[in-house]
Amino acid sequence: MAGLVHPHTARQHPLLASLRRLHRLLLLTATLLPAAPASALDIVGASTIQPVIEQLQPLIEGATGEPLRVRGGGSAAGAAAVMDGHADIGMVSRALHADEQALLQHELIGHDALAIVANRANPLPGLSKAQLLDIYGGRLSNWQLLAGSDRPIVLVSKEVGRSTLELFEEYSGLRSPGRPPGDAAPRISSRAHIIGANLEALTLVGGLPGAIGYVSVGTARSLAAVGMPVKILTLDGKEPNERNIADGSYPIIRELNLVFRQRTPQVERLLALLRSAEGSAALRRNGFQPVPGRAGSAP
Repeated sequence: MAGLVHPHTARQHPLLASLRRLHRLLLLTATLLPAAPASALDIVGASTIQPVIEQLQPLIEGATGEPLRVRGGGSAAGAAAVMDGHADIGMVSRALHADEQALLQHELIGHDALAIVANRANPLPGLSKAQLLDIYGGRLSNWQLLAGSDRPIVLVSKEVGRSTLELFEEYSGLRSPGRPPGDAAPRISSRAHIIGANLEALTLVGGLPGAIGYVSVGTARSLAAVGMPVKILTLDGKEPNERNIADGSYPIIRELNLVFRQRTPQVERLLALLRSAEGSAALRRNGFQPVPGRAGSAP
């Protein structure tokens, strides 16, 4: 009948009224909330470079206007993540491979050396290249054979995909037992403990008196300085110090690179910070050599 209102529509159900009040409250709250943060700048790759980026993270975030998400995983993983579009920047602690150079842009940020490390209890000051090859090739199994203590040699090596392994293979001519068969190159002994990041290698070497490994010299120095019981051995009488790295007389030196698809404003601001005095200081704190000619680098 006209003019009449059905009793069920004249009164609003209490639950519906509550829901509408909640909806209005949520709309009001949304207008008062701060804007959502910018998407994170994703940086992936070499655990060697990772501490430098993490130490500079507040400055980088201030310069780029974006939060950082920094992860390790190794140089190969960093380059692959950028090529696949899963990361903005890759950390690569070696020279780029040909396929990476074809697909990626890069910037050299410094140089590092590969240090041969032993437990601090080992009395030997250093090794020759020939001795190192005999050790990793499995021909020497006790330190006593090198005028050291009567203690079995415990080998620590790196997993495939780590640039430290590639550098060691290039220097030694030995191939990882994890590589596919098919070439006649001699192999690193199958007795070697295969690990990933530098921290894992140094923890194992520091915990086993007979252990030997190879890691970034910067990481080795940093952890030895805070009490990790490891020592850096000379190689063919050369220490991996600043002078010997700079003049190339230490035999195992590598590049430290950042890779990316495009020089976006955020990427360029990050690179500018790494070229600055603050960036050079962070590289030096971690035992690396900044690129000559940049702010804070050695003349």
